[in-house]
Amino acid sequence: MISLGIDPGYGNTKVALITAEEETRFVAIPSVVGVGETDVGLLSLGDLGRRRRATPDRVAFGGVTYLVGEGVARFARPVQRMDFLRLSDGPELRALFYDALYHVLGVDVPEPLALMVGLPVEVMADKAKAKETLRGLRGWMVGRHRCEVNEEAVALRIEEVRVMAQPAGAFFAWGLDGGGRWARPKADLKAPVAVCDVGFNTLDLFAVQGGDVVARFTGGDTAGMRRAAELLTNAVKAKHGVDLSLHEADAFLRQRRPRLYTSEGEANLTPLVTQALDTAAAGVVTFVEQRWGSGRQFAHLLFAGGGAEALRDALLRQYPHGVVLPNPVAANAVGLARYAARVFGES
Repeated sequence: MISLGIDPGYGNTKVALITAEEETRFVAIPSVVGVGETDVGLLSLGDLGRRRRATPDRVAFGGVTYLVGEGVARFARPVQRMDFLRLSDGPELRALFYDALYHVLGVDVPEPLALMVGLPVEVMADKAKAKETLRGLRGWMVGRHRCEVNEEAVALRIEEVRVMAQPAGAFFAWGLDGGGRWARPKADLKAPVAVCDVGFNTLDLFAVQGGDVVARFTGGDTAGMRRAAELLTNAVKAKHGVDLSLHEADAFLRQRRPRLYTSEGEANLTPLVTQALDTAAAGVVTFVEQRWGSGRQFAHLLFAGGGAEALRDALLRQYPHGVVLPNPVAANAVGLARYAARVFGES
């Protein structure tokens, strides 16, 4: 059985696999989906200004072909669902899921799969909502799957699906080794540890001590990087009259030299990006302070998620004793994969 950790984020869909040699395979697919084709016939400019551009993957199932990942906006209108129902089912989730597994596992997958799926704290804290989401996931995930990715036939068989809070994955990435064994001093397992996971559409706070979740310091909100993306789309629309999708805006937020071409020429978006990031950082820090105060009650304070990298300076300025985990985008999926290896290996 192959164990996988899955973090179905609104910014990126992440999947991690721990191999038999306890090495990590990881893939992140931008959570952008559209319906269309990448074939433009003979339309071209020849070799004039030619440079390599990202082409989305083509994922086909149920008689429909979806464009997935980088570059979708060049060929189709991206679907931008930000509701929690998106986490349990829907063609966008399935297309992203198949595409991510294709990149991690390839097309020939003879062994059954066991999945550890990460969900936002807000979902997991609501028992009814968590059970409903798990039922939805198991309803379509468990069983045999056939699809095509970039015209290659993919066949999968999923036997087990479980769910955990997404920031628990970051805790496992920090504390477990590739075999799912506790790899830190025993004192760290007993000590109070806090995780702040800043995603695209979620801001999750997660605290544990001695193997138990500390409810007082655990909670969630939708104050992730989406707020910065929304601020930037509004500012660009007001100043330049250009409509950006949330994922296009998010890409600008992460560029060192954000430039936008408009009817007025090339526009430097750096001031607008800086303003959006500063405002989003203030919102994140305010939410964290309301729950954690100074955070000095924690022996270890960990930051994870793509937003942790983008807002690194603001977070560490407020919490200098905190640590941004290595490759924070991958932390949840990698940790869930390590825990999956532990749990499904035992079962």
